[in-house]
Amino acid sequence: MKVTDQLSALLPTASIAYAERMNMPYLGYHLLRETLTQTLLGESESPILYWVGKNMGRKIPIQSANGIILPFIRLGLGQLDLLKESEQHLHYSLSHTIYPYMSQERLSRTLSLECGVIAGAIEEWQGKETLVQMELGQKGSVQIHVSF
Repeated sequence: MKVTDQLSALLPTASIAYAERMNMPYLGYHLLRETLTQTLLGESESPILYWVGKNMGRKIPIQSANGIILPFIRLGLGQLDLLKESEQHLHYSLSHTIYPYMSQERLSRTLSLECGVIAGAIEEWQGKETLVQMELGQKGSVQIHVSF
């Protein structure tokens, strides 16, 4: 049985393997997330990032609430931890070393991408419409609440 990389629907398999072996500075990625999306998308940044993330998330096959955790790490989206799971709800914490250096306003807008990725992957897994809400705490702590 051939094992398919969870991220192969998003990126060519050869580039995934190469990129994961590289040791690239994070500053360029942060610059793109902080400046490029804001400049290109303006006031529509948050809903567009959510939509793009949801579209990407639908392509990441998961079989459980924990299934989205490793793709998050591999894509550099942060450390996603499942805190609580019930029949219709999931609760995650999301952290990243860069969050404490970002303003609450920027976090609330740019993390729409991550929320969308979670929503898309869970919708595909559950086969139900999914609502994802983000709660920002102090010093860059983020709680993700999922309902389906």
